Amino acid sequence: MSHLESEIGTVKLVQNGQSLAFKLSKKDCDLMKIDSMTEFEKVISPDGNEITFRKVAPGERNILAVANQVYDQHADLMKRLEKL
Repeated sequence: MSHLESEIGTVKLVQNGQSLAFKLSKKDCDLMKIDSMTEFEKVISPDGNEITFRKVAPGERNILAVANQVYDQHADLMKRLEKL
């Protein structure tokens, strides 16, 4: 598989304490160059049918934290904007 091709497959959820977790194979982790310390952004589609995980670059974490803080501080405005 070239680096431009997508890896497609199914993944099952596994019990992880009181939560569920997606289990990735070693091959998946090697392909993505990730380990247990890698942070991801999670996006769930509005209809709840899709979930997307994206690796967060180390410098990007601070930007996301600030963005989340601003979003939380202005939650009422964000809800109104979502309805537009």
